[in-house]
Amino acid sequence: KMLFESVEKLQKEKADQQEMLAAMDLKADKAALRTKVDCSQFEENMEQLDDRMQELQNQISAQKEHWNKVQQQFSDAMEEKLDREELKAFRRRLDDAWSRNIATLETRLLGDSGAGFKKQLPVPFTCLSCDRMLTMQVPGQ
Repeated sequence: KMLFESVEKLQKEKADQQEMLAAMDLKADKAALRTKVDCSQFEENMEQLDDRMQELQNQISAQKEHWNKVQQQFSDAMEEKLDREELKAFRRRLDDAWSRNIATLETRLLGDSGAGFKKQLPVPFTCLSCDRMLTMQVPGQ
């Protein structure tokens, strides 16, 4: 009698074979499970990555501070060079020469706008063959 009761109980509670196969398909395959990352390993790797990123950020900020320092030194050196009296005098001479050249150019451009310029010929003319002095009348005089 106890044997029949346990058989009936097992039949009621037994799993259907189809349901069992479907459930096994849903569960993770052991080979696929090995390829998954362990949570603790993932966190450890993320901590290492975070430490490395922090280290790189510190290096970048140190490099930026060094660059700013060098730039400031360069700027100070340029300021010292530009404040020297020799450079001020040289700049004044350059400005004067520049303004003279501009004025000369303006007088040339705005001056005589004729088609040609009168050019003075050398006064003592000499013969090409014998080098004797000649007196000649220049046309237009």
